[in-house]
Amino acid sequence: MLEALWSVQFQSNLGIQGAGVVVFETGRIFGGDSQYYYLGSATVRNDGKEVVAEVEVNHYAGQSFSIFGPMKKYKLRAVGNISTPKMTLQGELVEDPSKKFIVILTKRADLP
Repeated sequence: MLEALWSVQFQSNLGIQGAGVVVFETGRIFGGDSQYYYLGSATVRNDGKEVVAEVEVNHYAGQSFSIFGPMKKYKLRAVGNISTPKMTLQGELVEDPSKKFIVILTKRADLP
């Protein structure tokens, strides 16, 4: 159920929003948007009901303005219940846990 292509909409507790896509595949996360690419891992726990995502976000094009302001590289950690067609994860900036975010994922396609 988790391994798929998902669109993502995210917002920080600073009120900044963004959107992109991610692929969950065999415990790995790949994705990006128009300015950043995402690489990370996904751990399923609680008998397949919950996912913990740890993602490194790297700037690659344009102005480096993230949901936490101007940053070139940062790490995120998020947790949420696995569900389809939508699921919501809540997380924080690893380097500064006072900076929180929410991400809403919408399943777009199963992996071949």
